[in-house]
Amino acid sequence: MTVKQVQHLLAYLGYYATEVDGIAGTQTAAAIRAFQQDFGGLAVDGIAGEKTQQALRKAIWEGMPQEPGEDSGDDTVWNRVRYFRREEFRCKCGGRYCEGFPAEPEEALVQAAEQIREHFGVPITVSSGVRCPSHNAGVGGVPNSKHLTGKAMDFSVKGVGAEQVLAYVRLLPQISYAYAIDANYVHMELK
Repeated sequence: MTVKQVQHLLAYLGYYATEVDGIAGTQTAAAIRAFQQDFGGLAVDGIAGEKTQQALRKAIWEGMPQEPGEDSGDDTVWNRVRYFRREEFRCKCGGRYCEGFPAEPEEALVQAAEQIREHFGVPITVSSGVRCPSHNAGVGGVPNSKHLTGKAMDFSVKGVGAEQVLAYVRLLPQISYAYAIDANYVHMELK
């Protein structure tokens, strides 16, 4: 598997949020480590060896393994959504500053993402969900960013431009603020 293929799979799973460029740099290694840690049973070394590649394929095909108690019938947002997993909203600091979830994604935000996914009928890539304060500062986020409380996300819709996505997002009653980050990515936040 090439580095670019690994990056695409990691991006699809919500671990890699930067440009898919085929360069095995620090962000790729951090995304691999985060995936390896979450998947379980893998050496957490940041290298996409054969076992990690097999795990990536399995995660795409079958989904990520469940943690004890996860999907145990508990009434959580993750048991009520079709297209998203909690891991897609993980802080992208790669474990440098937090364990990944300094706050939980708000259910209304996840439900809005579900509506967008259903409306356009194609996958969504969450480039930024929950952020820890250090990662938020590192990416130039405002000090009171709603990413810090699980009430905001940045994302792209495969094959759909940001302006078209934004037009739909602004119709959602639970969304108070949204803007196009660039031609492909949109930021949205809850009221």
